[in-house]
Amino acid sequence: MCLLHILGSLRRRLSHGALHGTVVGVYTLSYPLVGYTIGLMQSSNWYYNDFVVWAVFLLLLLGSTDSLTVCRLDDIDNWKSFYGKQLFKGFLIVSIIVKFGLDMDKVGYLWCPLLAILLVAILKSYVRIASMRMVSKSYLGKNVMVIDEYMKNKDKSVTFNPVTMEGCGYIVAAERCCVKQPGCIPWYEKKDSLTKVTTVDQIWQCTRNLLLIERKDMCLSMALSKMLNRRFAGFKLSEAELVEAHDFVFKGLLVGEEKYWRAFRVIEEELVFVHDMYYTTYSYLYQKGRYLALCLPIIMFSLCLWLTLTCLHVNLQDRNNPSGSGSNPSDRELKTCTIIITVFLAFLELYQFYLYTASGWFKVAVIRHYLNKPFLQQCCCFEMAIDLILRLKAFRPWKDRLGQYCLIRDLGHKSSFKNCLHYSTLCLVDKVMNGRKNSVRLSGNVKRAIVDSLLESNGHLTNGVTSLQNNSVHDLLSWACHVTTSDGAVTRTILVWHIATTLCEHRLDEQGREEDAVKTASTLSQYCMHLLAFAPNLLPDHNSISESILDKSIHEARELLKKAKNKKMESRCEILMSTYHCHGGGEEGLVAQGVRLAHQIESIERPASRWKVLSDFWAEMMLYVSPSDDARAHLEFLASGGEFITHLWALLTHGGVLKRGPTGP
Repeated sequence: MCLLHILGSLRRRLSHGALHGTVVGVYTLSYPLVGYTIGLMQSSNWYYNDFVVWAVFLLLLLGSTDSLTVCRLDDIDNWKSFYGKQLFKGFLIVSIIVKFGLDMDKVGYLWCPLLAILLVAILKSYVRIASMRMVSKSYLGKNVMVIDEYMKNKDKSVTFNPVTMEGCGYIVAAERCCVKQPGCIPWYEKKDSLTKVTTVDQIWQCTRNLLLIERKDMCLSMALSKMLNRRFAGFKLSEAELVEAHDFVFKGLLVGEEKYWRAFRVIEEELVFVHDMYYTTYSYLYQKGRYLALCLPIIMFSLCLWLTLTCLHVNLQDRNNPSGSGSNPSDRELKTCTIIITVFLAFLELYQFYLYTASGWFKVAVIRHYLNKPFLQQCCCFEMAIDLILRLKAFRPWKDRLGQYCLIRDLGHKSSFKNCLHYSTLCLVDKVMNGRKNSVRLSGNVKRAIVDSLLESNGHLTNGVTSLQNNSVHDLLSWACHVTTSDGAVTRTILVWHIATTLCEHRLDEQGREEDAVKTASTLSQYCMHLLAFAPNLLPDHNSISESILDKSIHEARELLKKAKNKKMESRCEILMSTYHCHGGGEEGLVAQGVRLAHQIESIERPASRWKVLSDFWAEMMLYVSPSDDARAHLEFLASGGEFITHLWALLTHGGVLKRGPTGP
């Protein structure tokens, strides 16, 4: 329970394999361990009063005392199987309670708190199953279809102001009021059909000091998550080709002094809502039973304290009675252990309650009630209480780091331990490819470069040729953007420019490497390689093609460096630069092409101009590879820490940029 509480709430922030492996292991082992423990209880020749308490706690473990519902996306549609396991294990646990709980003289003092805890455990299991069922394929389409129909039929004559959000009809809450009932008039033909629906423009109309721009943006993130869910359900975005969608991003989110931060803050919170909907029970806070889900941790906390005090009182009585059952030292140790567990469980429930109230789901619900209930705005006490709730902080939803992979630096690096696990576990643990995972903090300069490139493109994405034209080097370097016309063009382009960027960087002195343009180009170059090596599903090319091209490039680099005795980075770069030939043949490999490109870039006279070319290219390339029709791949990576490219994918989606432009400038 402790591991699921702590690690389960951290897994959307961190992408470390050991953390996620531990969560999956604990989650998977819960059922067999519970079954094993039940068998030990039933076959035991000894009887302990604590057996009844432990049996109830086992059911609570199965009900998931934390917010985690599933570890992988594929598990969602197996909610009926999960339901069956819950019923079967619950039946076995109830049999334990009946078997050892019939003796009222021994455990009569425990019946009241235990029955109450048992009831709450069943309700917690129901919340978990209901949360899984809401996002299963059979139910998700029905729920998302309401938003899809709303976007198709909403009033398009309303003037939309992307700065003030006036006329922004994106639904924040109560979309269930728009459901079309069979045989009834469609909701969009009724005059009062949207009176109960809360939209973005309604929230922006509130001028109370309580609703700061960050809190309004949280509601905007909620609305955007509902819009984005249509892509996960396979619906076509009806507003993608409208001017309003383009203006929402390019004249709204990306305008103003905070344009480099606000857009990413909104998208970050949006992806939190998406993650929580598919992988946790937090989304149940926004359903009809939200008060039930919110109250359960508090009720469980109170019941655990009640049980603790009862056990403590009886334990003290037994200690004072030499002839009582508590005179046995082993019995006293068991009772002490049970008391410690109940106290620990009580505080875990209190911690879960804090996570609920600090979540964006609860905060948006509070803001919505604040807007719809005028008396809350007229009372200072209510406003102070709401302000305190909105100030609660949970874990940062995203690690805010970029994975880094450098082909030349990590060449030949192998994880013998993990590869040994791969074979010893019969391929249960994935085999590690050549290279290792590193990461750096996502800097403001990188965000600024990407936003500037996006604004300059106005949504027409190209594979770097526009930046080359703007820097007057198109004729010199454009060949490297058209490495091939066959499959894998994006992969080959990334590899060639990554090799060139790496070689140019290591020709600089330490002082030169600290310049903003150098760090931006290097960071984005290695991040694209990180995606190519560890998350190829998020890139345009087919992952099998990308892996094949990368393997060939690694083999090529090994051949070029096989005579290198010194494995230091500087030595490797110098050897590669010395292999350059002015007239490369048609069979020139990608690494050799990267070396040729590095020499051409170094022919640019001013170093600042060279790195501006590289920085602008990688910002444009980062945007170019972001659009994708494989929404499921992005959703799967959200469960393991997420990737920055998913943030860009969501931002471009809301701007109506779903496809790449032509490769010409």
